[in-house]
Amino acid sequence: MPSLLEVITNLHEIPLGDGHSAGPTIYAKRPWTPSTDAVVLEGDDVPDGVTTESGHHYLLEVDLAIEAVEVWSEWRAGTIPTPEEATFAVIHYGEHDAYQPLQDHEARL
Repeated sequence: MPSLLEVITNLHEIPLGDGHSAGPTIYAKRPWTPSTDAVVLEGDDVPDGVTTESGHHYLLEVDLAIEAVEVWSEWRAGTIPTPEEATFAVIHYGEHDAYQPLQDHEARL
């Protein structure tokens, strides 16, 4: 099973939905860290609740994860995030329903 870091590193390789149904969604084991197990589900594989049978919790839709990483970069003058920085940006959005502020990023360094 891939780590959350691996999933976030390869976000642009995940085909997005057709716009008419729910797109692919990231689920990960808690606590959410770059090394936690993660899975991307879509269509009939998406559970009715927020947790899969294997204990992975809903984190974020792939399109929102991509947006969280893009905003992270925009707010930092176009800096390309490391895989770890991108992963923490997605975790922050998943936990707070908000983009990772500058001071939160600096505190993790």
